Amino acid sequence: MKITPSIRSNFFTNAHPKGCRINVLKQIKEAKNNKAFKGPKNVLIIGGSSGYGLASRIALAYGANANTINVSYESEPRGKRTGSAGFWNNIHFQDLAKETNNIHVDLLGDAFSKETKKTVVNYIKETFGTIDLIIYSLAAGARKDEMTGEIVRSQIKAIGEPVVGKTIDIKSQEIKTITVETATQEDIDNTVFVMGGSDWSDWITFLDTHQVLADGVKTIAYTYVGGSTTNEIYRDGTIGKAKEDLEKTGKALDTKLQKSYDGEAIISSSKAIVSKASVFIPQMPIYVSCLFETMKKHTMHESILNHKHRLFKDMVYGDKRITDDKGRIRIDHHEMDSLIQKETTNLMTNLSDSALLSLKGTKDFLTTFYQINGFRFDEINYNEPLKIVNYLDKFNFKRL
Repeated sequence: MKITPSIRSNFFTNAHPKGCRINVLKQIKEAKNNKAFKGPKNVLIIGGSSGYGLASRIALAYGANANTINVSYESEPRGKRTGSAGFWNNIHFQDLAKETNNIHVDLLGDAFSKETKKTVVNYIKETFGTIDLIIYSLAAGARKDEMTGEIVRSQIKAIGEPVVGKTIDIKSQEIKTITVETATQEDIDNTVFVMGGSDWSDWITFLDTHQVLADGVKTIAYTYVGGSTTNEIYRDGTIGKAKEDLEKTGKALDTKLQKSYDGEAIISSSKAIVSKASVFIPQMPIYVSCLFETMKKHTMHESILNHKHRLFKDMVYGDKRITDDKGRIRIDHHEMDSLIQKETTNLMTNLSDSALLSLKGTKDFLTTFYQINGFRFDEINYNEPLKIVNYLDKFNFKRL
C-alpha cells in the first residue's frame, strides 16, 4: 500500500517503516562519529523506542558498548495499519545494532504493570545476572491503577487561572491560539500518578527486591525545566507538579541506592526537542521553533543523539557534571544561556504568526516532527507502495 501521513489532532496515526529506518540509521552514524567512553555494560531503558529514550539507547550501545533492554508500549502492524513509529524504531535498531555483537532486546508491554516488571526481571536473571543502569524515559498519557483497575489519565492544564497559549496545527500548518483550562485537584493528582515518580520508584524497588541491581548501579530520569515563556503551562501547571514529584522521588531513590549499592539516582534536565508529546503542550511548538532558530544562529544547537552522548560521556560517567541548586544535572545549559533565552523570547513576542511560520526554525520543527514518524526523507519515494508484512519478514528481531 502507499503510505502517506495520516494526522489527527496533531497525532500521527501511521508511520513509514523505511523512513523510521533512516531516522535510526542517522543517529547510529552520529554515534559512530563520537568518542567512545567507559560506561555501563547492561542497561534497562523504560521508554526507549523514541525520543530521548531511543537516543540514550543508541548513545550507550555504540559509545559504551552496552547491552540494552527496552520496554515500550507500541502498536504492531495489523491489516491496513502500519504500526507505530516506535515499533519500527525498535525493529530497525535491533537489525542495525547486530554489528555491535551485543544483546539488544525489546519488550512491547505496559511498563506500569507488575507482569511486565516480572518478565524483565526474569530476563535479567537468565541473561545478565544484574544491570548497572536504569533509564526512566517514559512518556505516557494514561496509567492503570492496579489497586482499583481504573485507567487514570494525565491532564495538561493550568493551575490557578486559565492560560492562553499558541500552538502549531501540524496538518494545516497554521498557528492557533488555545486556552488551557484550570485544573481541579483531581486533575493534578491524576497527572502526578501517571507522570510523576511513583512508577520509577516501583521499578527500582522491584529490581532491588529481586536482587538484579549491580554494585554501583545508577538510575536516571529525564525532566525538563525550560524558560519563562513556557512556565505558566509547563512548570507551573499540572505537568510541573508531576515533574516536582519525579524530582522528589529521585532524591529518595538516591539515598536508597547510595546506602545499598554505593549507587546513585539522577535527575537530568534535558533540552527542548521535537517529540510526539511536544505538540500537545501549548507554547512548546512555538518556543522550540524559535529556540532552534536562535541556537542554530549561534551554532549552539545539538542533535538529540549528541545531547545524550554528552550527558553520559561527560556528566554521568565523566567528570564534567553541571548541576543546579536542586542537584539536577543541567545538560540543558546551552538552551538556558541568557542570550539564547532573550533572543528566543524576543522572537516569540515580536513576530507575527505569518513571520513565525516563515522561520527556518519553524520549518525545521515541522520537518523533524514528520521525520520522527518516518516521513519527509528525500531518500524515500513515498509514491512507491510498500507491503508491510513482506517488509517486516526481512527482520529477525528478538522480543522478550
